[in-house]
Amino acid sequence: MPDAPASMATGTLKHSSGSSLRLAVGDVVVYASHGIGQIESTHAAEGTQQARIVLVLDSGLRVTLPLARAREALRRLSGETELEDVRLTLGADEAAPAEHWSRRRRFAQQKLATGEIGGLAEIVRDGLQRERRLATTSSKPIANDLFRQARRLLAAEIAASRGIEHEEADAWIRQVVADGGQAAEVSGTKRGGGV
Repeated sequence: MPDAPASMATGTLKHSSGSSLRLAVGDVVVYASHGIGQIESTHAAEGTQQARIVLVLDSGLRVTLPLARAREALRRLSGETELEDVRLTLGADEAAPAEHWSRRRRFAQQKLATGEIGGLAEIVRDGLQRERRLATTSSKPIANDLFRQARRLLAAEIAASRGIEHEEADAWIRQVVADGGQAAEVSGTKRGGGV
């Protein structure tokens, strides 16, 4: 099916900072807990078919979303303000776990499902701090899929926002947590085009 004219199938998405994001071919966006993707095509409503977009995720997965769902589920990459908040969150001390582990896990699942960068940063900070505490008493690494997925998504978004490699973003995350938020700005070699 041919791509729709931009005026027919693209929509406008509000970002938390109040700026709007056009859902146009080539836009790089974040799809909740699925990660970063690029809008490959847009399609106008046709017959019983709703207007929709096709999003290609970093993993290679191609997702077709109705435009209404895309407006709810997609957001733009984080900007400098959000990345500074991430640095502060990563550098903060983990709140003392007052809840039972199953309740903490449920909260982490909710944060991961929304895909908001602040929630991902909290999961990663808490996981890295827990991993550091366990390193003194156990040789086993933390076995937590939620932590690993949040760390992967957070590093991917930082890398895409700053134009650096994923490994550099992950190293910066570890450094900020280890230094209590005093790590230098993330910087590195710019990546080529694409997602």
